[in-house]
Amino acid sequence: MYGIIIVDDEVFVRKGLIGMIDWAGSGFEITGEADDGEDALELIRAKRPQLVITDIRMPILDGIGLIEAVTEEQLGTKFIIISGYNDFRYAQQAVRYGVLDYVLKPVDEHEIVKALHKFREEFSARQQLQDRLQLHEGEKRMEALLRGEPLDAVLEDWEQQWTAAGATQFTYVLLEVNNVFPWSGRQLPGKAELKESIRQEVGGITAEPPLVYEHRRFFGFIVPEHYLRQHGGELRSFLAECLSRLCGRLDIQAATYAGQPVSTLKELKHSYTSAKETAEFKYARPAQQILTYADIAGLELKYIHPGNEVFRAWMEAIEENNTVALLAALDRLFAEFREQLVSKEAMKAAAVQCVHSVLHTIRSLKGDEKRLASLVPMMNWYDHNITLDELRSLFEVFSLEAAELIQGLYQSYGTGGLHRIKSYVDRNFHENLNLKQIAGQFYMNSAYLGQVFRKNYGLYFNEYLLQLRITEAKKLLRQTDLRIYEIAEQVGFRNADYFVTQFEKLEQSTPTEYRNRMGHR
Repeated sequence: MYGIIIVDDEVFVRKGLIGMIDWAGSGFEITGEADDGEDALELIRAKRPQLVITDIRMPILDGIGLIEAVTEEQLGTKFIIISGYNDFRYAQQAVRYGVLDYVLKPVDEHEIVKALHKFREEFSARQQLQDRLQLHEGEKRMEALLRGEPLDAVLEDWEQQWTAAGATQFTYVLLEVNNVFPWSGRQLPGKAELKESIRQEVGGITAEPPLVYEHRRFFGFIVPEHYLRQHGGELRSFLAECLSRLCGRLDIQAATYAGQPVSTLKELKHSYTSAKETAEFKYARPAQQILTYADIAGLELKYIHPGNEVFRAWMEAIEENNTVALLAALDRLFAEFREQLVSKEAMKAAAVQCVHSVLHTIRSLKGDEKRLASLVPMMNWYDHNITLDELRSLFEVFSLEAAELIQGLYQSYGTGGLHRIKSYVDRNFHENLNLKQIAGQFYMNSAYLGQVFRKNYGLYFNEYLLQLRITEAKKLLRQTDLRIYEIAEQVGFRNADYFVTQFEKLEQSTPTEYRNRMGHR
């Protein structure tokens, strides 16, 4: 409701005007009336109405004098003038003081209603602009806080208001909306709507809507300690209600990450950085929709790749289209992610490794990887907020889809069985392999296998195996300080002298000479 005061020295005009309009239905509440400008000025000072309807000709202080006094005192009230005198000079003066409208007596209801409508439009536009400016200024100050800059007068006032309300600690909270992707078909609410929804739902608990700051992938806000009173001082309980209200309102999945509490706003940067650190553990603690710094204090994420055994089992299951083995390998992989506190970056690297291996297989079979509908999501999940369960589902969909495509390529491409043999050799060249053993493992005649292998790959089986081993040996010679016999064992040679002979035959230098040459480049 907008507050309004009616001012006229004729009582019947005031009462007639009050009874003429459905003020409440029009969004107004009459908070007072006066019969001269002097009394009206006192009322305006006391009531601070948004609008005053006043006559011009009045004793003691006329309408123009009243408007002039209110303008000089910057009381923020708007005016509609009514007068029985159609005097252009009055209109000119009124316009100079920013009067909203000028209505002649006898007052016509339609003219007053039109003037009220004009006021509502202007006031609403002005209020929206003011709100935007206040939010913008607030965001600038929040940004300064997060950078650790000194407090200005407004920020000091924030802190004083909160400490006066009983706050002795301040916690910065990051809120993340999850599992809304371009490929999911779901539409994420706009950022402005999300920010306003967070303000309203948190404000619905605290009766004090917070300033919500937009980060790249999060929305952040300050939680002063007194916000937690209705939750017995428990931050987790408070955040649980915030999430429940927000997710119920927008039908979304969201999570919060709370930093370390600090005692003053000057220290808010520390709470913010610890909230970001907490968010990095979302996959290490996937069951917790609310994660606090205390939950992860002392823990350390690891940038490690999945074990070779897990990765080989995964790829073999894909190439063999073995659903049971594939799902078991994924279970082991994600269990390893959780148990070993694997970082998000390392999980991304594992996904990239899987994708590249699959694409290599598909391309070697003359297939088209664009037939994989899940390829784009699998390559781009890292750029979106995604839960661990959703990521597991994405890995599964991609793996099953890739297995089905590769199986179809095997069936349509005559050398599918041969490709599986080659893939097996690529993964296990360091083992004690030979053509006869491989042929028996894949139920083929060894002589026939040797022929088709050379026909398709341009090398005899033993030549191909030797190249793989020597290539790996060269890598180890360049990148490690392992002894020659140790390298020989790692790449599949049971005899170091035989390794040296074969290396020299292929590279025209001994392993030691090769290492020395690389070291002097």
